[in-house]
Amino acid sequence: MKPTVLVIDDEKTFRIVAEEALSAEGFEVATASSGASGLKAFASEPCDLVILDKNLPDLDGTRVLEEILREAHARSVDTLVVMATAYADVTSAVQAVKVGAFDYLAKPLQLPELLVTVKKALEAKRLRTRVRRLAGRADAAFGEFQHGDSAAMRAVLAMTDKVAEAVDTTVLIQGESGTGKELVANLIHRRTPGRSEQPFVEVNCASLPENLLESELFGYERGAFTDAKTQKRGLFETADGGTLFLDEVGELAPATQAKLLKVLEDRTFRRLGGTRDFTVDVRVVAATNKDLASEVKRGAFRLDLYHRLDVFHLRLPPLRERRDDVLPLARHFLASFAARMSKAARRFSPETETILRGYDYPGNVRELKNLIERAVILSSAEIIDPGCIVISGRTGGPQVDSFFAVELGDEGKPPTLDDLERGYIRRLLTFTNGNRTQVARLLGVSYPTVAKKIADYGLD
Repeated sequence: MKPTVLVIDDEKTFRIVAEEALSAEGFEVATASSGASGLKAFASEPCDLVILDKNLPDLDGTRVLEEILREAHARSVDTLVVMATAYADVTSAVQAVKVGAFDYLAKPLQLPELLVTVKKALEAKRLRTRVRRLAGRADAAFGEFQHGDSAAMRAVLAMTDKVAEAVDTTVLIQGESGTGKELVANLIHRRTPGRSEQPFVEVNCASLPENLLESELFGYERGAFTDAKTQKRGLFETADGGTLFLDEVGELAPATQAKLLKVLEDRTFRRLGGTRDFTVDVRVVAATNKDLASEVKRGAFRLDLYHRLDVFHLRLPPLRERRDDVLPLARHFLASFAARMSKAARRFSPETETILRGYDYPGNVRELKNLIERAVILSSAEIIDPGCIVISGRTGGPQVDSFFAVELGDEGKPPTLDDLERGYIRRLLTFTNGNRTQVARLLGVSYPTVAKKIADYGLD
């Protein structure tokens, strides 16, 4: 979807030139020649950015600015305003910035300056949206951790509170996939005095090739490489004052490791293709599912960088090591998904809880969350029964989609449908203490059908 820009200016020439230039850059542009028509256009179709002339024929630009921001707030729309004014009236434009404008431009405008300011504003809007989304995820994460009451998680949260007080300390979070490393990093950021209101910026070190990762982290100057048409700030600059989260830091290439080490040592770096040193105030939180000490021993990770990252170590225990958290978390996810999907599901049957407690969750909390979401989708009743619990896992052999141990066929061969059904019914008989009527209800078949299956499979 194209970013939308509204130009409110009484100079026809400026409106035409601005519309053509912005449209050529891929923006969807609307124009208005007065304050009243601009307010009407915005009320009809709120936009991402407004370029507003300070001196309009009918209304003062500051009043129009206030009305636009009020309307945007009332409709929960994130709109930025750039004020345009004559050189002689820059003071009032600065005052408009204090009122709520994102930036100002002095007339007569130069198109390159206009385009740079528009792109800067829209990038700021994108980052603000991302910060809000991450804040929402952090709130959800705190809810998840609140519902995890095991001694292991209480210890993690206590450590999180302690390191949050050390506003500059680098943190290394180690844990299996799905344990919530990113969420813990966000919690640390949210609880750090002086940084919590600043950006939380994340990058997955495994998702980008080496050359792209360096330009993402450190930015680049115009002409640094073939496609570098403009200057770009890196994530270290974007995170200035806040927190930079390096996920999967164990995947960094050697050259990038060396550059990261320099930043951690003196908080300075250079953009690609640049000659100027930049200094930033950033707390770095890194995460990995690898044993970095072992990676150092085999030469895959720098020892000096490891020690720079591992100033404060947080290990997130896998879910199988904190089984007391399984049911509280499952109930938390059940309530959340049932409300989101407007489903009747409210609780788990005793048999279902036995299944949930007994599984090892190789995918950890993420797997449990996905499992409960599937269960809510499949359920049409108030009680989640075992038939709605679908776990993808291995039982020492072929891949199966079942939460039950499988009755395997001949050794070395995949289970047949009869093998799967036999194992399914055997487990249901165990969970119901041999109650065939309940087994029939769980299977959604008649009692005679269950009785015949039990006899056919020799499960008497």
